[in-house]
Parts: sequence; C-alpha cells; structure tokens
Amino acid sequence: MSKSVSQSVLHSSAILLTIQLIQKSLGFVSTLVLARLLVPEHFGVVAMVMICLMFFENIADAGNQHYIIQKQDLDDEDLHTAWSMELVTKLGMFALILILAPFLARYFEMPQLTSALMVASLVLPLKALQNPAVMLFAKQLNYQPIFVLSIVQKIVSFIITITLAFLFPSHWPVIIGALASAIIFTFGSYIISQFRPRFSLMRFHQQWAFSKWLMLRGFIGFARYQVDNLLVSKRFSTAQLGGYHLLRELTLLPAIAVIVPCSQPLQAAIASQRDEAEQLAYRTRISLLLLFALLIPLTTFLLAYPALIVDTLLGNNWKEYNHLLAPFALFFLTFCVFDLVSNAFLAIGRSKLLFWFDVLSTVLIVGLLLLIHTATLLEMAWLRGWISVATTLVLLWLLQQATGYNIGRLVSLALPYVLFAVLALFISNFLILPSEMSRLGQLIGLSAVFFSLYTLQLLAYTWLLRKKVRELQHQHDVVIQLWRQRKED
Repeated sequence: MSKSVSQSVLHSSAILLTIQLIQKSLGFVSTLVLARLLVPEHFGVVAMVMICLMFFENIADAGNQHYIIQKQDLDDEDLHTAWSMELVTKLGMFALILILAPFLARYFEMPQLTSALMVASLVLPLKALQNPAVMLFAKQLNYQPIFVLSIVQKIVSFIITITLAFLFPSHWPVIIGALASAIIFTFGSYIISQFRPRFSLMRFHQQWAFSKWLMLRGFIGFARYQVDNLLVSKRFSTAQLGGYHLLRELTLLPAIAVIVPCSQPLQAAIASQRDEAEQLAYRTRISLLLLFALLIPLTTFLLAYPALIVDTLLGNNWKEYNHLLAPFALFFLTFCVFDLVSNAFLAIGRSKLLFWFDVLSTVLIVGLLLLIHTATLLEMAWLRGWISVATTLVLLWLLQQATGYNIGRLVSLALPYVLFAVLALFISNFLILPSEMSRLGQLIGLSAVFFSLYTLQLLAYTWLLRKKVRELQHQHDVVIQLWRQRKED
C-alpha cells in the first residue's frame, strides 16, 4: 500500500472515528440515561419498531454508496440516478409500512406498535432525500464536510430524546429523537454541498446490475441479524425482548462507533487497487490485522466482566439480563469482522458471491434457531454467538480464495494479540480494589489496568518486530508520519 493512499485512509479513518466517537458517546450516554428513565417494556416496543424499520430499509437499500465508491468513471448523472433510486424505493417502503402496521401489531401482540411504527417510518423518505454528494465525499475519502453536521445532528437529537423521556417516559421519545436526527442530517447535507440532485433514472440499468444483488442481500442480511430478535419477540415477553435487544445493542456500540466507520475508507482503498493482486492481498491482510488488534481486547473484557459492566452501566432494572453480555461478545466480534470482509468483497466487485453466501448461511442460522424452539433466553444468545463465529470463519476462507491475503500469515501475526489480552486479564484479576469502592470505580479501575497492559504489550511487540515484519513496519512508519504532520499543523 503506497504511503499516500495509506495516509489518506488513516486520515479519513481518523475523521470518521472522531465523528463516530462523539456521536456514539452521546448515544451511549443517552442509552444509559434512558435505561434509568424507561423500563424494559418501553425498550421492547422500541426494539420491535426498529426491527420492522430495519427490515423495510434493508429491502429498499440499493447499495448506492457501494456503487458510487467502486465506479471508476463517475459523473453527475450517476449521482442523480442513485438519489432517484433511493427516493423511489424508500417511498415505496414507507407506503407499505403504513398499510402493514396494524397487521404487524396484531401478529406480534403489541397494540402500541401500530401508531409507533407509522410515525417512525417517516425516517425512510427523510433519509432518501439526503444530498447524494455525501456518497461522493466517501469515495474521495473526504469526510471533513460532514464532521460538523454529524455532531450537530447527534447533539440536537440527544437533547430532544432525553428531555422528552424525562417529561414523558414511554417509547415515543426515542422515536421522535430518531425523526429529528434524520431531518437535521438531510437538511444539513444541502448546506455542506452545492450539488443539487434531480430526478433521473438514466443510469438505472447500470446501477441495477450492481445493486440488485445488494437489495436481495438486504433481505437476507435482515434475516441473518434479526431472526433471533424476532423469535424472542414471539417466544418471550415484551420486557424480555427489551432486555435482549438492549444488551445486544449495547454490546455492538463499540463496533458501530469505532470499527465499522474505519472500514469504510478501507473499502475505497481496496477498490483502488482491485486489479493488482499483490497489493489487494496485502491491503486485505493488514486491514484484518488492524481489526483484530482492536477486537481481541474488547471481546476479552466483555467475556470476563459481564455482570459488572451491565450492573454498573444500566442499573438494577437490568440485573436479570446481565448474563447475556458474554454470548453477545462473540456476536460483537463476528459483526465487526463480517462487516469488513463484506466490504472487501464489494470493493472487488464480488457482490454476487457475497449474496449467495448470505443466502446459504442465513438458511443455516434460521434453521438452527427454529429447531431449538425450547431454548432459554441465555441459550439462544449463546447459540446465536457461536453460529456467527462459524459462518464468519467460512467467509474469511472465501475471502482468502478471492484475494489470496494469506490467512496463515494473518493468524500468526494476530495470535500474539490473544496472548496479550489473556495476560492482561490474568494480571487484572489480581488487582485488589478497596471494598468500599463503587461498582463504577471498580469498572474504571479494571478497564484502565487491562487496556493499559494490553496496549503496552502491543506497542512493544510492534516496536521490536517492525524491522522484521512488513505489516508492522509499514503501519509504524505511516502512523509516525501522520503524527508529525498533525503536530506541524
């Protein structure tokens, strides 16, 4: 990977990371506050609304951003067509939700779902109206224009949600906050760019040839990631659905805030060298290596201290669900890896292969969860976690066949990260904390020791082997160079 491309990727990742950290930090604080203002039953209704919206939104997702990123010769007509396709599909889904909402409420035995879903579905056309220039920024690895907009969007929606939840505790504050967020970003997208889309389907056939597999994959992706939530909604109470959904979403917050945004610039970087086999293999391998350096300690910590984390962050209303955090740690790990690997397949134009993998793996996941219909809430969470591990391993093998990134070398480079995490955990368990210390103090103390020990080992490993290992040397040099440029700026 050339220095200039690496710098662009890391610089873009840093901007995305900053945006997401601020947004998700507010989202995280919002979740913690809402967990104390609302009860599990309220979160159960919100969970069902979000699941239904995700289903229709995934079906309507034409994969326009992926198409724009991977297209070599791009012009305004491509952006007009992408915007128009998004508008048509999202408006169609919005109308369909209005028709189906009463039937869905009756099926899930949740009367309040009808009105909640109808109002929340306004998010779809609002998002469709966003300026397509935002997709162009992603292709150019230029995320600075949306930085301020994203921060304003999250701060305003945060204030609205928390204020309404304090005054009117129910599921409505969360829904209204989501609508406010969509309105702000859509309006702001026309302020940060002078580009103005117009309705046009001139490039429809070209985009459809690429996007049809992604739209089908949207339905399959929904089944893959939400089938357990749907089964919980039918087999257990609304409160249990709320607990299951909140714990799963809490576990995925680090992924959505840190890992997934960093993979977006990597997709553009991989796409730029898709025809150069050696560079493609190297970029894929080093991307996965960096990912595992982040995921391994986070997953280890979640597995080790589930009760302490949940009791401290969410409070007494959620004690009976704290055991769910451990199996969801596996889901967190595979969610991040699956996202990066999927983006790698899309970057090299293998959306059809990815679609058929999703079809087969989703059939397996749904079949196994349906067969074990007597599983408890905890058993379902563990089963879901281990199935995700198995399917992600298969996808990594397929990526090896497509890019030749050398999975054996990746394992040998990442194995020390596992040893560092285990050693850090072993030492942390010997930490003697004052008996009068609050649970928050215990969590802060343990996490500070654990992640500090892991980081020190990782830095020493990188420093000692940078002369012998190409990946470590390259990343070391680029990070140092970027750091010096930041100081000069």
